[in-house]
Amino acid sequence: MPIVSDVIAAVTDFAMARINILLMMATFVSGGVFAFLFLLTDASASRNIRGFLRFFMPASGWLSHSTKIDVLLYFVIKFSFRWVALFAAILTTFLAEKAGVALRAWFQFDQKLQSGPVTIVILCIIMFMFSDLGEFISHYTQHKNRYLWEFHKVHHSATFLTPLTASRVHPVGVLLDAVFIGVCRVIPVTLIVFFYGFSIVELLAMQASASLVFSLLTLGTLQHTHFSISFGILDRIFISPRMHQVHHSVARKHWDKNMGSRLSIWDWIAGTAYLATRDEVHKYGIGTVEDERGDYQRIWWCFLGPIVKCTVALRRTVARTKRMILHPERAGGE
Repeated sequence: MPIVSDVIAAVTDFAMARINILLMMATFVSGGVFAFLFLLTDASASRNIRGFLRFFMPASGWLSHSTKIDVLLYFVIKFSFRWVALFAAILTTFLAEKAGVALRAWFQFDQKLQSGPVTIVILCIIMFMFSDLGEFISHYTQHKNRYLWEFHKVHHSATFLTPLTASRVHPVGVLLDAVFIGVCRVIPVTLIVFFYGFSIVELLAMQASASLVFSLLTLGTLQHTHFSISFGILDRIFISPRMHQVHHSVARKHWDKNMGSRLSIWDWIAGTAYLATRDEVHKYGIGTVEDERGDYQRIWWCFLGPIVKCTVALRRTVARTKRMILHPERAGGE
C-alpha cells in the first residue's frame, strides 16, 4: 500500500477545508438574512438593521459560556480532524485493496466499463451516500451505546448553536466517525475500482467533492444555528437546519431524533425521523441535570469527563456482574 497514495487520499479528503470556511461564512450570512426576511413573521420584531443584528447574532447566545467552549474546542479538534481524515483514508484504502484482491480471485473481469460525465456524477453520488451512511451509523451508535453516549454528550451540551458547534466533539467521537465512514466506503470503492478502473485516490476525491456540494445544497452550516429553516417536502430526503435543531432540543420527545448528517432517508428507514413546526424547539442541551450544573461548560471536563464517567460505569457493571456470579441468589432482589 503506497504511502504516497495514502497521503494524497487524506489530503483529498479534507483539501477543501479552507475553501469550505469561506463558503460556511457566506452560507451563514445569507441564511440569516433569509430567515430574518422570510421566516420572522413576529409583528413585534424590528425590521431594521438593529432588529436584524439582534436576530442574527443575539448577544445572549454569542457571548454565552457555551459559545466560548465552542471556540476553544474548535481550535483543539481542528488539529485532530486532520489525523482522523488521514486514518479514514488509510482504512478505506487498506480494506478496499484487500477486498479487491479477493474479488479479482473470484471473478475474471478484465474489460473495464466506460465512464462518461453522467456515470461519474452517479458514482460521486454513490460515494457520498455510503459516506453519509457511515456518519449516520456512527451517530446512531453513539446515541444508543451508554458508554459512547458519554463522549457524544460533549456535542449535545451546547446551550446555544453556532456553526462552530459542529466541532464541539470529543476526539473519541471523531475517531468513531472515521472508522464507520472508512468501513462503509469500502463497498463502493472496491466495486468501482473493479468495474471502472478508477484509483482509490480519485474516488476519495470524488467523494470529498460530492460531500462539499451536498453540504452547501443542504445548508449544512445552518444546522447548528437558531435559523429555523425547513426544506418542506424535501425534508423527506435531506436533513434541514430545523430537523437538526430538533436533534439538539432538550425536549424528551426530540431525543435520539434526526441523526442523519445530510440525508434524512436513513432516519426515515430507522424510524428516528421527526418533523417539527417552526417554533417547536425552544431550548438546546442534553436535557438532564448536567445542563443545570454546567458540567460541560468547563473545557477540561469536556475531555476528561466522559472518560471518568465511563470508568465509573464500567466498574459498577463489573462489580454487579461479580455479585451475580458469586451470589446468584441475590440477583433477583437487586
